[in-house]
Amino acid sequence: MDFRIVEGIETRVNVPGRLDFARAPKLLDALGTLKGKDISTIIFECRDLEYISSAGIRVIIYAQQKIAAGMTIVMEDANEEIVEVLDMCGLADFIEFTES
Repeated sequence: MDFRIVEGIETRVNVPGRLDFARAPKLLDALGTLKGKDISTIIFECRDLEYISSAGIRVIIYAQQKIAAGMTIVMEDANEEIVEVLDMCGLADFIEFTES
């Protein structure tokens, strides 16, 4: 499964399946192309995200720290397990969780 990115001020990133050590580098490379662009928000569409590992969490942190200063990170339609993992890692302070 590939990641679909729709660029804009509010950029949307579809994240299906597993975001683990095998797939995280691919998403990291894709997000790297956004660095320095005029983006206020990245919305990770998590409806079909089944699992996130520490490698996937590093991608979310990279997005927050490296793409655009002051940018908002949104996890849309994340399941309970994903929300709990991100909360346990202390990331809930800078991530917004929403439902579509």
